[in-house]
Amino acid sequence: MDLTLDRAKVRRHPDRGRYDRQTIDAILDEALVCHVSFVVDGEPRVLPTIPVRIEDAIYLHGAPAAAMLAVISRGEPIAVCATLVDGLVLARSVYNHSLNFRSVVVYGRGEEVMDHDEKMEALRQLVEHVAPGRSQEARMPNDREIRATRVVKVHIEEAAAKVRTGPPKDDQEDLDLPVWAGVLPFVPTWGDPIADDLLPPGVPLTASLATDGPLAGARP
Repeated sequence: MDLTLDRAKVRRHPDRGRYDRQTIDAILDEALVCHVSFVVDGEPRVLPTIPVRIEDAIYLHGAPAAAMLAVISRGEPIAVCATLVDGLVLARSVYNHSLNFRSVVVYGRGEEVMDHDEKMEALRQLVEHVAPGRSQEARMPNDREIRATRVVKVHIEEAAAKVRTGPPKDDQEDLDLPVWAGVLPFVPTWGDPIADDLLPPGVPLTASLATDGPLAGARP
């Protein structure tokens, strides 16, 4: 799909802009949280939520009464942003400190998902995005729970990624300062599972949480 670049084009540090779908999709597919910007009664709002990308749309879910989902359902313009932190960039001067990061900004309009099968598949893929393998282990929503959940999809009309990599960029006159400079990588990992207090004795970890499972060790 071709994307227009009116609003999404990277203007500050344009050399960091990435416009290929491979980069944009990879960042969206790794992000566990995005922030959605929208307008209610002329006032700007922004809320965090869990996204899942399916082809050329971002699917979101929540309570039917949620203002954000109501705006999306009406097809009003919104923006979605996802950011991944890869490292702390420590320069010789505080002014030149930075972050290595990957981010995506998406502009688009949405609609409510009314088809039952599409709704169920979006929720299944959302679970798999956050916890690979979990949809095969836990009970999926029943009809009552489906009715109590609004699912919307935001069509990706414009999108751009912005990526910073590499070492600090100090000024020439600061290079001889006796201050350590470099990059401190940020590598998120999952901790050890903590069982629910109400879990009956003897219930083992599911396959997704096993030592060699997709949720063990580093974040998927």
